[in-house]
Amino acid sequence: MNKKEFKENDSKRYSSKAKRKIVEELRSGMLTIRQCAKQYQVSVRVLQDWNRWYYKTRLLTYFRPKSSLLMEPTVEQLKQQLAVAEAQLAQEKLKNTALETMISVAEKQLKIEIRKKYGSKQSRS
Repeated sequence: MNKKEFKENDSKRYSSKAKRKIVEELRSGMLTIRQCAKQYQVSVRVLQDWNRWYYKTRLLTYFRPKSSLLMEPTVEQLKQQLAVAEAQLAQEKLKNTALETMISVAEKQLKIEIRKKYGSKQSRS
């Protein structure tokens, strides 16, 4: 029997549930890879393959980013965001107009200039 046939026989001798148990023992640190190979009578290479299989089938799902975070927004979502931004802009324009009007009325009633003159220097007190 050549090495390839031996490897296939090793991997087929254990069920996927048994492979998972062996790899979990290996990953938990209870056994080193050499101890595990000796105890379960499989080669180190087969254990490495099983470990790779375990990672791909069991663990990788926990480390993958959520697909919703990577999805590009749809046209409807973009339209909705635009509508919200336009509503906020209209609200801020109204607020700005109200403040400007309030300053103008205060300047007329108090007969002092409230707005800053950009060309003048500040007086020293």
